[in-house]
Amino acid sequence: MQLIRFLISVSWLRIVTIIVAGLVCGAANTYLLTLINGLVSPMPHPDNTIARFALTGLVVLVSGISSQILLIRLAQDAIFRLRSDLSSGVVSAPLAHLEGLGTHRLMTTLIEDVRSLSQAVTAIPSICIDVATIVGSFIFLVTVSGPIFAVTIAGTLVSIFCVEVFLTRVRNIYREARENEDVLIRSFQAVTLGIKELKLHRGRRRDFMNRHLLGTARSLREQNIDAGSKFSIAQGLGQTFQLATMALILFGIAKWLDLPRDVMVSYVLVTTFLSMPMQNFMHRIPDLLRGDVALKKIQAMELSLETAHDEELLPFTDRPAAAEARLELTNASYRYGGEASQPGLGPGGPPPPPGHRGGPPPDVNGRQWVSHRGKAGRPLPPGPPQGAPHGPPPDDDEDDSGFRLGPLDLVFEPGQITFVIGGNGSGKSTLAKLITGLYVPRTGSVSLNDERIDHENVEWFRQNSSAIFTDFHLFEDYLGFDRPGIDNEVRRYLEELEIAHKVTVQDGRLSTIALSQGQRKRLALLTTLLEDRQIVVFDEWAADQEPRFRDVFYKEILADLKRRRKTVIVITHDDRYFDIADQLIKLDFGRVVKSSVAQR
Repeated sequence: MQLIRFLISVSWLRIVTIIVAGLVCGAANTYLLTLINGLVSPMPHPDNTIARFALTGLVVLVSGISSQILLIRLAQDAIFRLRSDLSSGVVSAPLAHLEGLGTHRLMTTLIEDVRSLSQAVTAIPSICIDVATIVGSFIFLVTVSGPIFAVTIAGTLVSIFCVEVFLTRVRNIYREARENEDVLIRSFQAVTLGIKELKLHRGRRRDFMNRHLLGTARSLREQNIDAGSKFSIAQGLGQTFQLATMALILFGIAKWLDLPRDVMVSYVLVTTFLSMPMQNFMHRIPDLLRGDVALKKIQAMELSLETAHDEELLPFTDRPAAAEARLELTNASYRYGGEASQPGLGPGGPPPPPGHRGGPPPDVNGRQWVSHRGKAGRPLPPGPPQGAPHGPPPDDDEDDSGFRLGPLDLVFEPGQITFVIGGNGSGKSTLAKLITGLYVPRTGSVSLNDERIDHENVEWFRQNSSAIFTDFHLFEDYLGFDRPGIDNEVRRYLEELEIAHKVTVQDGRLSTIALSQGQRKRLALLTTLLEDRQIVVFDEWAADQEPRFRDVFYKEILADLKRRRKTVIVITHDDRYFDIADQLIKLDFGRVVKSSVAQR
């Protein structure tokens, strides 16, 4: 089972310790059964039986508690590692890959799958104690009667086989239900983000609720009912076989072999002793099945436990940021694939290999996106060495699926304001992600001050850029600023950006970010000003500003950045301010259709 391999990967030494403690507990339970059997038999028992009973009970207690505590610690360490690896995987996975997966799938994995796996792992300690007790009871049964043991084992194996037939179907239903959870989370996102549109249109609201949200919820309900019902049948079938085996022994084997009464008393004692751990074990099976499905889903997302790209693996030289930034794109292009399947997107399977049509672009490290698990868990060799091409580009003449930006030959000079214009879907935001190193070009190169950006320096390159995208996120804390007096800097910028009456700062934490979109963009601008980096990118920043402050942005803030020799790139539709630009680039369907440099 995947869960067991998962726990072994966390700490095999602790697993061995737990197994030893479990064996001790099982052996003690077996001996305890022997003592109880001696006490209820008509034969006289030794004088120290009570002392041995108490000592054995103490061993059962200590070994049971010890193994449970060890397993609980191991389980929680495993869950912590899972959350840590998943979070690291999200942070360091290629941006395009995360965008392809979708927020709803990431959230389902980070919340629902982790919860299911946590429940399964938490159930393992008690399961191990139950298994140890069951094994010990069967060992004792061997000493009671060989024929009874053989019949009991045969009945148990037949029961397990029949139950497994149902459990296979239950496992498949849980797997299908897990796919529906992705769809349901996406519907929950839609109902929260689109609540205004739903309230304003009764028909849309009715169709959305009935056909999408509630439709998926009903399907999920039916799947869980179906799985629960089949498991109940399997559980009942197992109990029926146990009773049938008991009846066969009591009414058949006992008379046929003329077994003595004390043997039958011992058998009834063992059967009674086994009933509780057997029931507990059966009740935990659904948790184990859901946990197994969740773990497989996590690994299928290419954010698996072994694959997460640690920041330690991303080369980063602690070198000073560029004093000025001359940015150059040479024959650079980027392509979004068509509808190719991606890891975690359902039954379509993995995407084509990098460098093939429809395949993923290079990862954030400037290398091809590959699984580092390889065979038998061994890492695969990394992508091409430094300076090597990123792999054969797609044949654009043969494949017109997806969207392609470029090839582009552009230069952005320090102390220069560049406006990037064009219609929706023309590639402006994609260009911004190329400029900031979030996307790696499929062909060509990006250079900073004549230094080509590749796997070895892409992380350093990103530290030279600040960007405010249309889908920006605000953090309440000013993270990563360890210089003293940060609160005073923030207060000064709050005054300059005219939102000091709305927001205060204390110990690097903003009092609120629940503001209008225009005010939230000013807070994002504040962060950019604090970062003071050489490349500054604004993606339609002024779109939500009032006319007066929009004027301030174009005529004062941009002018100040230019005076400070920043390389400023502004994606905009505000044609009344085009005269401010030193360079104007117009994109259409991913190509530069107009590029002009102002003569000052």
